[in-house]
Amino acid sequence: MMSYEEAVAYLSTLQHRGWRLGLDRMEAFLRAAHLDHNLGSGMTQYLHVAGTNGKGSVTAYLQSILVEAGYPTGSFFSPYVVDLRERVQFGRRFIGRDDFARHVAELAPIAAELESEFGGVTEFEMKTAVGVRYWTERQCTWVALEVGLGGRLDATNVVTPAASGIVSIGYDHTAILGNTLGEIATEKAGIIKPGRPVVTGDLPLEAIEAVVRRVADTNSPWWRWGQEVMLRGSGPYTVETPAGTFDGLTPGLAGAPQPHNMAVAVAMAVASGAVTDADVLRRGVALASLPGRFQRLRCANHTFILDGAHNAESAQQLRKSLDQHCAGERFTLITGMVDGHDPEGVMAPLRDVVERTYVAPIDFYRALPPEKLAPYCVAATPCASADEAIQGALTHPNTILVTGSFYLVGDVLRTLEPRRGVD
Repeated sequence: MMSYEEAVAYLSTLQHRGWRLGLDRMEAFLRAAHLDHNLGSGMTQYLHVAGTNGKGSVTAYLQSILVEAGYPTGSFFSPYVVDLRERVQFGRRFIGRDDFARHVAELAPIAAELESEFGGVTEFEMKTAVGVRYWTERQCTWVALEVGLGGRLDATNVVTPAASGIVSIGYDHTAILGNTLGEIATEKAGIIKPGRPVVTGDLPLEAIEAVVRRVADTNSPWWRWGQEVMLRGSGPYTVETPAGTFDGLTPGLAGAPQPHNMAVAVAMAVASGAVTDADVLRRGVALASLPGRFQRLRCANHTFILDGAHNAESAQQLRKSLDQHCAGERFTLITGMVDGHDPEGVMAPLRDVVERTYVAPIDFYRALPPEKLAPYCVAATPCASADEAIQGALTHPNTILVTGSFYLVGDVLRTLEPRRGVD
């Protein structure tokens, strides 16, 4: 039997395969693993969440709502921030190390048998299959499932969900998903399934037009932000839906976009029929948690704000959050990014509130070298490690802002952990 460390090492050998969009191999993999019966028509029902930004937060709200309703609840997050096991959860707990290793060990030979016909299973496909196997074993009745990349051809799109959600549409992964908002929205709208309800967040007009076409093709009930779904108040909030009005809602996650994300999750829970009890919804959204979403912590006599913003739209939302919660402050920035994202788009909204930047390398195979990111940053110092960047940032009195990538946020959180509790 594999150890957990051996399972992680095995997964790292799949990393070089990157993303492989398409469902034929994933469908064959689940059939061979005898898991294809539990993808929405068996005992487990899914709430499937796509979007350029905010999909992880919506998934976290749904997870918490379903747990508070008393369901055996699975959830899947992409990407993880600190611990690989964040990907696959039961209740509010990560999959156990032994369970993770066992499922990987038992799925690896099945994956190997598919290589000659379909090519090698990717790391993301393997993690998705581990999730389906684990939730089946745990007899989950509901799963909050976050899309990995896009939607139409993402490995998670093998499910037929009780409801789908498209949180937002913006420019990200354009080399894969398309160069226009309409093209990107067409890919994400691929998670909408015939006759199953879909909830959309605050989308640009070009994206809405793509959803209109998909909804017409699938004859799916559609709850639209600003029409069927309304958010009212300034906290606690009220969410209005065609199936009822729910008040007294307070998002458990901080930051400017969270009332919107919370409302999308509430609407999905209600549209699917999973939860319509107002007390459960209130408890669920208030108890939601997720690392790297305008997360504040104290360490070494400094305040850190950690946010996984990695594209222009999420950086603009981060700036709104800073203006709301830290008006007038200036920051020391720790940043690092993945190659292929938009350094200028991320840095532009932050420049006038940053005094100095420490650019850290990311422990990820597609990391952008600090020397290439530094020219986009204010008073930048390229660093050899996250620890070096933290040490540099701690020499300044400012609040330390960590952003640019969820992988960076994870690296910084893991580095800070031994120092927590010093204050």
